[in-house]
Amino acid sequence: MSLYEGAVKKPIMTSLCFLAVVIFGLFSLSKLPVDLYPDIDTNTIMVMTTYQGASASDIENNVTRPLENVLNSVSNLKHITSKSSENISVITLEFEYGYDIDVLTNDVRDKLDMVNSALPE
Repeated sequence: MSLYEGAVKKPIMTSLCFLAVVIFGLFSLSKLPVDLYPDIDTNTIMVMTTYQGASASDIENNVTRPLENVLNSVSNLKHITSKSSENISVITLEFEYGYDIDVLTNDVRDKLDMVNSALPE
């Protein structure tokens, strides 16, 4: 007798086996750990600056470039991108994984303090 013949000839046994698999699956599902909000550290810092009444080229020349020049020297920097538009400059710093983002943030603040006096009011 093949497996298929046995399943057809003994439907109660087939139903019990199916029920056992379902119960085992539900039990296993209840034991799976689920974390809705996992603790993930980002490796990105964004620096946003505003300069009211300035055009995009003024922002780029007077704000974005000086900030990029000083922020390029931050340690463990992987990639830097910037966007200048009217009244605002956004610089995104991406760092290597495995470094404490709080320490890197303090390094970025120190670099920004160094160039703060050279920026327009």
